[in-house]
Amino acid sequence: MPYTGGIYYTLSQPKKSPSTTPLVLIHGAGGMSFSWPPQVRRLPNLTVLAPDLPNHGKSAAQAVQTLEEMAFTLLKWLDQLGIAQVALCGHSMGAAISLLLALHAPQRVCKLILIGTAARLAVNPTLLELAAQPDTLPKAVELLIQWSFAPSTSQRIKELTARRLLESHPAVLYQDLAACNRFDLSTELSQIQQPALVLTGELDRMTPVANAQWLASHLPNAQLEILPGGGHMVVLEQPDQITQKLLAFLTKSACDA
Repeated sequence: MPYTGGIYYTLSQPKKSPSTTPLVLIHGAGGMSFSWPPQVRRLPNLTVLAPDLPNHGKSAAQAVQTLEEMAFTLLKWLDQLGIAQVALCGHSMGAAISLLLALHAPQRVCKLILIGTAARLAVNPTLLELAAQPDTLPKAVELLIQWSFAPSTSQRIKELTARRLLESHPAVLYQDLAACNRFDLSTELSQIQQPALVLTGELDRMTPVANAQWLASHLPNAQLEILPGGGHMVVLEQPDQITQKLLAFLTKSACDA
């Protein structure tokens, strides 16, 4: 897979008539490019890039700790790739990074898809405390899995997600959660003018529906869709439905129009 500027990423391109504006998928806390299911990373007739954020997955270790720093690192990565404009799809922390990119580099972002996120990402203090120490990290992951998935989710998906979280460097999850806890764009959403699709699981405990409703109502050009039976990890729980929502939103009107 490609590796540019210290960022590892997956790349899917249509064999004919590549789309002019790529879609970039930004994963959530403790995640990586493969946190996105295959059908989302390989949307038909679209160019899709899914990076591992700095310090995540196979990307290089960098002195990057805040969500703003992650956002500007991705901007540099896009510069190195020669990509002038993208549509962004982020999950949870990745959606917060997407909002920051849209705010600080509006000319680079034409559309936003925000999944399981909020204008402010307050993190449960117990979860933060457990994630801060290597010996209690497994308990933090256990809580995260418990709170992130809908009850009907298969045990296999939960176990795979937990294993991936525990395979990362012990400091990564805590740094991500601490960065999320500092994120707050409540007073700046009116400046984000891009068309936005806000998706949330009906049963999301990490970023409840009310948070998504508030976010959508304060973004000037946003629409909200609630996915019945979905939890915070609705991307993994309902990948086919997520794929359909993304395609419908992305193809409804061209970024270049």
